[in-house]
Amino acid sequence: MEINTKEYEAWYTTPKGEFVDVLEKEVISELCNILPGDKVLEIGCGTGHFSAYFSKLRAEVTALDTSPDMLHLAREKYGNLQVDFKAGDAYKLPFADRSFDLVAMITVLEFIANPKQALREAFRVSKDKVFLGILNKNSYLAWRRKKSDKKIWQEAHSYTLKEIFSFLGQEREIKWRAVLYLPLINNGFLFNFRLWLERLFSRLKLPYGAFVGIIVRAKNERS
Repeated sequence: MEINTKEYEAWYTTPKGEFVDVLEKEVISELCNILPGDKVLEIGCGTGHFSAYFSKLRAEVTALDTSPDMLHLAREKYGNLQVDFKAGDAYKLPFADRSFDLVAMITVLEFIANPKQALREAFRVSKDKVFLGILNKNSYLAWRRKKSDKKIWQEAHSYTLKEIFSFLGQEREIKWRAVLYLPLINNGFLFNFRLWLERLFSRLKLPYGAFVGIIVRAKNERS
């Protein structure tokens, strides 16, 4: 899949991108509960946007991607942060068992052929927690994206919560939170009001937000 890396990263500086970024990072912060010094692995880091966020939460971050272009931009943009960007394959992670306090995969399962295999590897190298950020098939934005002529959305395979839970199995403890229920607009003076609405819908646990954060732990593990 070919992605314009500059365009991908620049989107977060647009009014819509900034709105999305606030909400997605709130979900990540709440569910991941990262402590200073935690070892975090992000699989499919792309341009390093979320890897940089983990670093700013004072985690020790390793970030993998298969795209040389993505990794080049990540190093160029976030080289001043303590993030170790590496080329790596989600299906065969170059790490020992239980190497990381948290393993994150944010909008990754949608673009790989074998999500179950990738999840097995993520759980293998995690001491306890795996965080998934998924594009929810049961959302307004998913419907809009499928009508888009952008190749990236035509190639993406979004999932329902039920489908993701079926990948994880009953032996896992799962907590989730959804955001991005509303159509995206250039918010302007409505920015804070729309944030309030999104947070309200999220707290009501409505399963129709376009972005769903899921934290997954083995039932017999506690940090």
